[in-house]
Amino acid sequence: MKFSYIDEGKGETLVFIHSYLWDKEMWRPQIEELKKDFRCIAIDLPNHGESENIVGSISLNKIGRDISDLLKELKIEKYSYVGLSVGGMLVPYIYNLDKDKINKIIIMDSYVGEESFETKELYFSMLDAIEKAKYIPDALVEKIAPMFFSPSIDKSGVLYKTFVEKLREMPEEKIEGIVKLGRVIFGRENALNLLSEIDKPTYFLVGEYDIPRPYSESIEMATYIKDCKVMKIKNAGHISNLENIEETNKILTNILK
Repeated sequence: MKFSYIDEGKGETLVFIHSYLWDKEMWRPQIEELKKDFRCIAIDLPNHGESENIVGSISLNKIGRDISDLLKELKIEKYSYVGLSVGGMLVPYIYNLDKDKINKIIIMDSYVGEESFETKELYFSMLDAIEKAKYIPDALVEKIAPMFFSPSIDKSGVLYKTFVEKLREMPEEKIEGIVKLGRVIFGRENALNLLSEIDKPTYFLVGEYDIPRPYSESIEMATYIKDCKVMKIKNAGHISNLENIEETNKILTNILK
């Protein structure tokens, strides 16, 4: 897999992995803040941003292995990991490969357990509709977009409108892989027990109003790891790092310093 990535700054390395349907640029506010003291590497997932489209089968384990291979190519010997949503779901697999390289782990707005039957049914029906249409219909855009933000998001604001337009304008050549990856994400196996193998400082950050990945899920994950903390990001939903940039940057700086 050929990944597209941002590589800016100098110092201890931070690796950022974004949410499904977003891309590496969602980390721009954090990179601008942290690159003064850290080397920041933000990677586009397959079929997202400028990374290659998926060819053949895909799994969270395979993506984790491909990311680990990229970091080897970049000669990264030590790093801290920041993953939001699917970025967090990759942690058990990346940690299994890179445990000796990882300093700290930050899991944001994520859950490594399996989806409930109801949410899995909902997401798979959406993916079926997108696959059939070969684009994301407006009716689905109107259902999908609000899931990523707090209920109080300004729907006329730049953040919300930009995301809506991105969904509407998703190229047809990306749709097949997006659907394939979506089925892997939402049909994932329960990896909660793998968290118990983590012996590095781990931090769970979650938007106060995260709809798909509520605070209770981070509390549950924290029971599997000895050295961990759970923190809420106020006035934010699923994409908490963009809804409350100031608080996210402050928390990350305090964790990583």
